[in-house]
Amino acid sequence: MLHFSCDLCGQHLGDRRFAVKLEVFAAFDPEEIDEQDLDADNLQNISAMIEEMEQTGETPVDDCSPKKFRFDLCPHCHQRFLQDPLGREATKRLNFSKN
Repeated sequence: MLHFSCDLCGQHLGDRRFAVKLEVFAAFDPEEIDEQDLDADNLQNISAMIEEMEQTGETPVDDCSPKKFRFDLCPHCHQRFLQDPLGREATKRLNFSKN
C-alpha cells in the first residue's frame, strides 16, 4: 500500500490530498536562428566558451528541455499554495541584515 506525505510540511496524508502538477518549458524556440545569429562571429564565440570551460571546468549549456513536477499537498498547504503559487510572499517575509 502506498503512503503519501505532504511535500511541503511532511504531514502524513490520508484520503484527503491534493496533487499539483507543474510543467516548465521554453516559451521560445531554442533552435530558431535569426539574422543576428548569422552575423555573429561564431568562431570567436566558440573560442571564448572553450577558454571559459578550461578555466572554470564547467560546461555552460542551457537545458531548454521540458520538465514535469508532481507534488502532493495536505489541505492546509493546498490552500497556502493556491493563495501564493510562486511563493512571492514567502520571500518577502525573509529579513536579511544589511551588512
